[in-house]
Amino acid sequence: SLCNLRDGEARAVYKNLRLDMRSYKSIKMFVHAECEDLRNGDLTLFMRLGTDFTSNYYEYEIPLSITPPGKYSGDSETEREQVWLLANNLDLPLEVLRNVKLSRDQAIKNNSNITASQRYEIADGNNKIYVVGIPDLSKVKTIMIGVRNPRADAATPQDDGFDKCGDVWVNELRLTGFDEEGGWAAKGLVTTKL
Repeated sequence: SLCNLRDGEARAVYKNLRLDMRSYKSIKMFVHAECEDLRNGDLTLFMRLGTDFTSNYYEYEIPLSITPPGKYSGDSETEREQVWLLANNLDLPLEVLRNVKLSRDQAIKNNSNITASQRYEIADGNNKIYVVGIPDLSKVKTIMIGVRNPRADAATPQDDGFDKCGDVWVNELRLTGFDEEGGWAAKGLVTTKL
């Protein structure tokens, strides 16, 4: 539950860990948002993962669809789907993150005004993907999950710029699609006589 989230601000929780994500194909999570006074897209959910939260990270952001409060008991499969809307589910193929970093690196080569320390953005449908620095999926040390009130500007004329309040739940953060394909390893020994 959050309230008085000002225009352009975010609130988040985080977890420090040591995780190698290279052997997985995607990261998933169920998300629910409700409030009487919010419209779809008034709040966004973001997940940031990397070696730190400020200089080396990936971030994935999705606009939240809002469920009106108190209308569902959750007893049937249909009602569960109306509460835990499919549009809110985070389903992020990890290959997408690698591709964004490669795209950013190519943009750096083509444009001297772009640097690795800047926040680089690519759209993924209605969602957004960001990369900063040189994050490494083999050395993930932090995961942050948060809610943002997007900043009203010329690019978002539908945003009213007001403070927002609402309830957001996240459930079952998980890595899926374990890659069981083996790699190659070799060891060689060369002996020579002069």
